[in-house]
Amino acid sequence: MFLREGLAEVWVPGEEIKLGPGTKRAGFYNRDQVTNRDVTMAVLQILKPRLYLDGFGGTGIRGIRVAREVGTHPVISEINKSSFDLINENVKKNEVDIEVYNESFESIASKYMFDFIDVDPYGSVVPFLDVALSHVRNGGYLGITATDLSALTGSAPMKTRRRYNAFIVNDRLRHESGIRLLMSYVAGRAAALDRYIIPILSFWKSHYYRIIVRVKNGTGEADKMLENIGHTNKYSELSPIYRDMPEGPMWKSVLNSVEVVQAIAARSFEYLDNNSVELMNRLGDEDKMFLFYELTDFASHFKRNLPKLEELMSEMSAETGEKVFRTHFSPTAVKAPVDSTKFQEIFLAISKK
Repeated sequence: MFLREGLAEVWVPGEEIKLGPGTKRAGFYNRDQVTNRDVTMAVLQILKPRLYLDGFGGTGIRGIRVAREVGTHPVISEINKSSFDLINENVKKNEVDIEVYNESFESIASKYMFDFIDVDPYGSVVPFLDVALSHVRNGGYLGITATDLSALTGSAPMKTRRRYNAFIVNDRLRHESGIRLLMSYVAGRAAALDRYIIPILSFWKSHYYRIIVRVKNGTGEADKMLENIGHTNKYSELSPIYRDMPEGPMWKSVLNSVEVVQAIAARSFEYLDNNSVELMNRLGDEDKMFLFYELTDFASHFKRNLPKLEELMSEMSAETGEKVFRTHFSPTAVKAPVDSTKFQEIFLAISKK
């Protein structure tokens, strides 16, 4: 069957239209990844890279959208022969100029120095990360989609330790912790190659994390970047309601570029899904606070009813003079630039009402 997404129309085997993590079968189309591709198109329209690599083609939808919506020249690699044939048919139907190779990601990544490399594999990004970091040009960009959330969120502790040499508490803050773990791992691998990264955009959706970073050369800046990686203790850094234990390593600096987020907010994207636009508009608030205040944790600890989020945000702003923000990491949490003692005081007053 034919499907339209953005400005692209592609043929997809009907039985391969699925939700959830990817598969190695030919012609896989992941409906859950529409937001991923939408946000990528918006960022690419701001960054305007000249040469783009879609390292794991599938149906070719991502590369075709890049050609049609951004005007950047895409290269697609796809090691599965049936998928490779399907991509060529879809490229022909969309009448776009795309280089398509029936070769591995590693092989194609080494053909050029790309301005933007997209790593969206069937599984962990870890085996492909060094190749991507080595073959993106100085000042270029790397897009990473991670679906191994059991490792990144700490729900499979031994896998977290084995794959990322880290410890993460699998609690209600796990998705921001997981993205910060992924970012710290990418930064560490970049530093090992005498390169450093600058976060551009980061978000969680369904079964995956998506981060986009800029990659540059420089040992001095790489050393400075490593200062952004460390451990956290929610007991001492967030609130005494949490257990006293270190977590990490994780990225402790910003997750998003203010300039890029503002540029996206100032533009109108006619062909993007409304859910994607809503998510992008919220990302600018994620760096207002490291982690966030999860109301359900406070309600559980103090044995109180969960207060209305809007009422708590309004009261907190009035009491502190600080603006309070929502977070896409949880529907029952806020980013509030106030200390935990003040937050707890306001929470208890509101929940008592």
